[in-house]
Amino acid sequence: MDELIKQGQWWWLLVVPVATGGFALFGSWWGSRLGKTTEHEQWLRNEKVETYSQYVESLRRLDHLLSSVIIGAMSLDDALKSDFTGASRLRLISPKSVREAAMDHNKSRQAVVQFLLGSSKEDSQAPAFNDAVNRLDEARSHLTEIMRRDLSITDR
Repeated sequence: MDELIKQGQWWWLLVVPVATGGFALFGSWWGSRLGKTTEHEQWLRNEKVETYSQYVESLRRLDHLLSSVIIGAMSLDDALKSDFTGASRLRLISPKSVREAAMDHNKSRQAVVQFLLGSSKEDSQAPAFNDAVNRLDEARSHLTEIMRRDLSITDR
């Protein structure tokens, strides 16, 4: 150290500790940033899993009620009074592709409901009604597939 001072390079005695402190501060700031980003991504994924699970379970219950109406085990009025939850939370937390698939499923379900409202028991065997029910099944399958992709869940 005395050699540096004698050679007129005393400034190294200031630069090294300041640079080391600067790198330490930058490293801790950068690590904190990365930690927050990772934590937020994990929180968002957990919220999506919970929201998607609740939404799909609601769809499953609603589709079961519609099946009960089709076979005559329940009236359509009783089925329409059932609780359907999760749509507002789904709109808040999901990407556009999931929201669009959910709207497509909703349209397919509405088509089946409209068919049931305007038809008799015998019409529930008509090809047009069967097509509407098949579209509803396809829309539900598409919705769950889009949700799986959003969560990066793959079949193994």
